Amino acid sequence: MQKAPIVAIIGRPNVGKSTLFNRITGIRQAITFDVPGTTRDRIFSEVRWGNKFFYLIDTAGFLHDFYGFDEAEIEKKAQEQIYQSLKEADLILFIVDAKSGLLSEDKKLAKLIRLAGKKIILVINKADNEKRMTILSEFEELGISKVAAVSAISGRRSGDLLDLICKEVSAPNITAENSKVLKLAVIGRPNVGKSTLFNALAKSQIAIVSDIPGTTRDTQNLIVSFESGGNVVQFEIIDTAGLRRRGKIGLGLEKFSYIRTLEAISRADIVALVVDASEGITRGDAHLGQIVLDHNKRLIVVLNKIDKLTKKTKDEINNLGRFKHLSQCPNIALSAMNGENIKLLEDELVKISQGLSANMLS
Repeated sequence: MQKAPIVAIIGRPNVGKSTLFNRITGIRQAITFDVPGTTRDRIFSEVRWGNKFFYLIDTAGFLHDFYGFDEAEIEKKAQEQIYQSLKEADLILFIVDAKSGLLSEDKKLAKLIRLAGKKIILVINKADNEKRMTILSEFEELGISKVAAVSAISGRRSGDLLDLICKEVSAPNITAENSKVLKLAVIGRPNVGKSTLFNALAKSQIAIVSDIPGTTRDTQNLIVSFESGGNVVQFEIIDTAGLRRRGKIGLGLEKFSYIRTLEAISRADIVALVVDASEGITRGDAHLGQIVLDHNKRLIVVLNKIDKLTKKTKDEINNLGRFKHLSQCPNIALSAMNGENIKLLEDELVKISQGLSANMLS
């Protein structure tokens, strides 16, 4: 199967990167909010256009100086993700803002992008009226030959941009082989290790991992293949923000994250509920599990952080059998941090996928 190319969206804060990501993917996956730093992780999604497909990455807004921020360490990790995207991408969508015009930050970022040696399309966003179209010539100073003027919020010329992307990266055709992808949503309370598990399954550092609650705000996707017993199954893994009980959810970004997580559950074929084995199963965990079952989704309980247990046995996990709806689901004890028993989870996912395929055929 031909490898799908990776396209990364990069630009300074508030130029409309996440709005463009949502427009191209057709899913309100990335949170759009008029606050710098809303997007922290790299957010992945498969994009299908006509009979072509590629992977799209949304990134945090590029900052030349982030140490004045309250959460400087997290911002530092977010900036590192941008450099990683530059390294991995086959094509860069360099986003600028027609409303604000060409800024010095754009010029500095253009130099950094050129150093990556990748193909570049300059995307002039917010070109949603004729008045703004008249100032596009000032962006010629950046010296980028491939240019697309769009309005991400209205969708103006987004089809032309997609045509250009597919041409520039020689996107492969969609076939029966690469169209059968099951969706796996990874959910759980804050700080149970969801993003660490996401990275372990993806076998790379994609999600930002931190002890600070709320580090993950968006859902993010990545397609991987798992092999078990001679069967190879593709999964689209969806990482989500930590969910608290609904009554404890605040306004603003946390509320948006809650909505995104519920959307991820509704789109998923299988949901992995990650719990902290060292704390035991809580009422909050049980509540999240019930949400999944209410959506009629297949549920796996992932007992994470067994590396913190003395004997690494299920007998040490508090309330393991207390909540019947969770105890009746498959459960895998593992350590996402050191990779222990990750293969057991992959095997269980493949096993469940076979059952799902059988049900679809019956």
